[in-house]
Amino acid sequence: MSSVPSLTPSATPVSAARPFARAVVVTIGILLVMDVAGALISLSAGLSPTFLDALGPQARLSAPIPMMIAQAILAFAVSGRRRAVAAPAAVLLMIAGILAFVSGFSDGGYAADLTAAQRVFQVALVAGHLVMGVLAGLRLVKLLRR
Repeated sequence: MSSVPSLTPSATPVSAARPFARAVVVTIGILLVMDVAGALISLSAGLSPTFLDALGPQARLSAPIPMMIAQAILAFAVSGRRRAVAAPAAVLLMIAGILAFVSGFSDGGYAADLTAAQRVFQVALVAGHLVMGVLAGLRLVKLLRR
């Protein structure tokens, strides 16, 4: 009896790519909590006059609200099983991670007069965005290998 090759293409199981998907969602969840905490720190330290300003385009210790919303939506998209949705979402999250780092140079965020603790928080927040971008990139690699 000869072995007949299967007519269906073999594919990597979806579960092989899921750990990075879950990691992206968890990381974005942590970033959202950090964004709100950063806004509260900004408000209490007088860096921003209102809570909404602390979550606006001039925020120093949080991402702006539109970015937070986009990241939350993209997190669920990147964790989905449909490659046609998850792959572009992963690319956008990679770009968002890089933009979170680069934007501090162009908007003066890194030149802002912050206390040492505030600066540590800012560095942790930006590092978290970079980690999120790397995890999204790893998710993309897994998706493209399927």
